[in-house]
Amino acid sequence: MRYVYGQLINDGFEVLSVRPEPEIDPQILAKKEDKLYFIIIRTEIYPEVGDLPSISRIAQINEHAQKHDALTKFVSLGVLNANAKTEADKSKLYKGGEFYVNYSGLHELLRL
Repeated sequence: MRYVYGQLINDGFEVLSVRPEPEIDPQILAKKEDKLYFIIIRTEIYPEVGDLPSISRIAQINEHAQKHDALTKFVSLGVLNANAKTEADKSKLYKGGEFYVNYSGLHELLRL
């Protein structure tokens, strides 16, 4: 979540709110050039990467965004232990540890 937040700031977004709970969508509410953005983030631990929400969830998110004249964006993250010495250790994350992030960038979460 912090990684995406930093990327958004670097890309000129004003972050209005952050919700770290994975069951809450959007996780980040941001604004850029007077346009509101709902940003959905899905994160998985190596070897996986975050996958799109279900079709029904996408429809709910887009309906909510439409009511607020917001664009919906999706970010997929994969996280890997940067200090891993073995393949098995790559999926073991530790609080305060170092890690690599596979960041997909912002993708349109299309209206259905």
